[in-house]
Amino acid sequence: MKQLVALAFVLSIAIKTSLAQNSDSIRSHYITRFPNYFFLWPLVKQRSTSFDVKNQANQKLTYKPNGDYGLGFGMYIFEIGFEVTFSVAPKPSSQAIYGHSKSSDLQLNVLGKSFGLDLFTQHYSGFYLNDSNKPIPPGMPYPERPDISVWNTGLNGIYIFNKNKYSLRAAYNFSERQLRSGGSFILSGTVNTFSLRADSAVYGNNYSPAFGTTSDFVKLDYTTLSAAPGYAHTLVFKNLFINASLSIGPANHWLNYQSSTGSKSEITLNSFADFRLAFGYNSDRFFTGISYVAQSRNIKYEKLEFTSTNTTFKMVIGYRFKEFGILKYRVWDLLPSKKNKTKKVD
Repeated sequence: MKQLVALAFVLSIAIKTSLAQNSDSIRSHYITRFPNYFFLWPLVKQRSTSFDVKNQANQKLTYKPNGDYGLGFGMYIFEIGFEVTFSVAPKPSSQAIYGHSKSSDLQLNVLGKSFGLDLFTQHYSGFYLNDSNKPIPPGMPYPERPDISVWNTGLNGIYIFNKNKYSLRAAYNFSERQLRSGGSFILSGTVNTFSLRADSAVYGNNYSPAFGTTSDFVKLDYTTLSAAPGYAHTLVFKNLFINASLSIGPANHWLNYQSSTGSKSEITLNSFADFRLAFGYNSDRFFTGISYVAQSRNIKYEKLEFTSTNTTFKMVIGYRFKEFGILKYRVWDLLPSKKNKTKKVD
């Protein structure tokens, strides 16, 4: 009996090792890594949080902050990637049309073989209004709401079911390269809190006939929990690539808002969407790309639809350099508690 148990144990180890080797073999045909290189890239980034209010006649009021562009650089070193950006103030001509906004935005992005995580906290004050039924002529100023402030904090996640044929990192931080076209089913999710404050009703008396008075608000808070299935795919032609992913699923919202008739609370089941698009050029040394990521949360209440959206637009151009000296170590090899430091190997 002991011999049978020992044999079964040895067979299980052999099968597990074989499957792991086969998995690595499949991935090597679709994706390659750069363990012996460090990367540098300048970048342009824009991050923003906006919100919409839409009535049953599909008239939509969109509130956006002005600008929040950043210039900076990124680096992938010791197998850790990070980016630093510095805000660029909008031109006076832009502020004359869209007003002045203040913002603070902190984000942490972690991309692995099987998952991606985005942690963020954002604060925006000063918005301009766009009415879908009353377009503003070119060059004319938009109505401004300098009193509106928004706080947006949360965690977005994405899980990749087929990491052997699809690389999220190849399209969004270039730590890998997709060699041939491939895709994967994905699961996206979010845990998010959103708070809005204003000195007066958000859309006011001018829009009360179309949007109603009981749904207007000076204060709104909600918390969202959602899981959304979807699909992601990367098309590759030599060194060129285009990547797209879309996840849509149900979202539970705990909503509190204050209108002219008092404070109200609701629990609603609506939707969450996660959309990502990227394209560019990725070779053994040189890479460049443009990416756009948007997450939106839809809430229906009082015959209205409220949608908040946070977006990130990024342009990068970079180069991979052969590692030398201390750059050949992983980050955990540099920890003081690690006695025997081991250099990275291919």
